[in-house]
Formats: sequence, structure tokens, C-alpha cells
Amino acid sequence: MNTTDIIRPKTLNDFIGQRDIVTEVKIALHSAKSRNDAFPHTIFSGAPGLGKTSLAEIIAAEMNVPFFPVLGASIRDEEGLRNILSQLPSDGYDMQTGRVVSPDKVKYAIIFIDEIHRMKKSLTELLHTALEDFKLSMKIKNPLTGRTQSGLYWMPKFTLIGATNYLGVLPRPFVDRFMIQSCFEPYTEDEIIQVAHHSAKKLELDITPEAITEMASKSRGVPRILNRFLLRARDVAIYTGTERIILQTVKEMFQIQNIDELGLTKLDRRVLEYLAATIRPIGIGPISQAVDEDQNTIENLVEPWLVCLRLMVKTPQGRQITELGLQHLGQDLQQTRFLKA
Repeated sequence: MNTTDIIRPKTLNDFIGQRDIVTEVKIALHSAKSRNDAFPHTIFSGAPGLGKTSLAEIIAAEMNVPFFPVLGASIRDEEGLRNILSQLPSDGYDMQTGRVVSPDKVKYAIIFIDEIHRMKKSLTELLHTALEDFKLSMKIKNPLTGRTQSGLYWMPKFTLIGATNYLGVLPRPFVDRFMIQSCFEPYTEDEIIQVAHHSAKKLELDITPEAITEMASKSRGVPRILNRFLLRARDVAIYTGTERIILQTVKEMFQIQNIDELGLTKLDRRVLEYLAATIRPIGIGPISQAVDEDQNTIENLVEPWLVCLRLMVKTPQGRQITELGLQHLGQDLQQTRFLKA
């Protein structure tokens, strides 16, 4: 088992944060189990690293059903989608009619599509009847006539769980077919501290409260970032021969990774420096080109933290650095404007 699997929560009791979402999942799980039915179709939205995949895996474990994870970008055409759906277990069904004949043998498998927004619109439309009626539109060649015929064919009942950073780009009719629609929010500092204690315990790490607080303050409310800091601090402690991760260990780790006192990475500072040099509001495209990083990374990982710290603002005209941002870079607002003029 790799380190990520050790840290990842395995049960709802292990899952920290997202209290409202966990409550809704608990209710849906209890209802589905009581009715011996499938878990409702669910879509999770929110920034990367907040636990969407972990919660999907927990749902499958709680339901005791097969779990099929796939990336949205990997489903390129109708055949690819049908290949995924063909993996659904058909035990307990009459193979000719699709009628359930042995309810105790039926397993309502879960298909998890990460980055579901990267699926083509035509493929999401193909899923409409699959999600509602558990039928799929297919083209099949008639061996007698040689002609290709289209029709709706039954499939085993299943649950689709989608995860996305961009819920708004998905077609509304597609989103409406998900009974549960939950948006993951950044964790509070107290919740991130709980995550750190939980992960440290699973990894059997000896770490001081001060070290945990320091890491939590720069984790952007994202458990994945916190856990990455924790693992890198562990490595520094091993390298320096320190049995315990203390505050100084964490500070050395941040220094090695070029993370400053506000938790800004080199990429964060490059974005901020470009905004400082530009002054006027500017779009995401030029920023992406200037710092040589894809737009998704900047929008999902960089901008939320810069906005949270009030170092930049997003306006209808574009992104713009604030006075606090200039001060963090050691620049004066009026002087910078004068130099640009």
C-alpha cells in the first residue's frame, strides 16, 4: 500500500470536514441500503484536493459494490463510453429482457468519472437515458440484412458519481439528472489541523502542535496540500536525523520548497510579479503564457489563494494586483504606476 492510500480516509467516520455533504451522503446511504437499491447519481464539484474522489470511494465501500474509476478525458467517443458501461455486473438479471430475477445477486456498481467536465457534450447527452431509464442508445449491425440499426438497449442499474472543478460548463440538462449535487468548500484551519493529526497518526509520525499549525496556515484549506507538506517535512526530519518533526523542521521544508511566509510558491509569485509589471487588468490567457503554466492550474490552485489573501482581485475587466500584493513584493503602488507611465 502506497503512502497516499494509507492517508486516504476509508470510512465516513474517518472523513474530516464537508459536514453538510457527509450528512447528505449518510442519509442517502441509509435509504439506498434499506430499499436494497442503487445509491443516487451524484455530482461533486469544487477545487482539487478537497476529498471528492475519497468520498466516492467511501460510498462504494459502504454500499459494498464494484467501483470503476475513469478520467473524463479518457472517454473519447461512444465506443469508449459503451466499453465502460459494458463492465457493469449483470448477475441477477434476465439477459434478454433486463428484468431482475435474483435481487440478492444484483450489485449496483458505481462508475466514478473524475474531471467529468472534460467529456464531450455528445457523450453526456448519450448518458441521459442511461441515467434515467438505464437504457443506452446503440448502433448494431444486423447480420441478416447487413444494415446498421439504432435502438435503446437495457443495461444493469448503476450509480454515476461525477467530480468536476467546473460545474458551470456542464450542460444543464445533464447536471439535472444527478439527484445529489454537492459543492466542496475549502477546509477551515481547525479542520486542516484535524486532517494533519489524523494523517500523522496513520503514518506514525511524531510531530509537535506548532509544526502542524505552521503547515495548516499555508495549506490553503486543501487536505492534499497539507498532506504533501507533512510528507516533505517527514523527509526533511529523516535527512537531518531528527526523530520528531518540530517547527524548525517545517520552516526548513518551506525554505527548500521556496514557499514564503504567506504560503506563496514560486508560481504564485511569478503570477503576482506579472500582474505587478502589468498594472492594468488582464485576462487569464496572457497570464498563462507569461508564466508558462496552463490556465486550469492558475485558476484552480493559484488565483483562489491570491484572492483569499487579498493580493489580487478578479474584475469583469480581468485580474489585477492589489496594494497588499505590491507590498508583499516589496513595491510601492504609486512608484510602480509612475514607472509604468
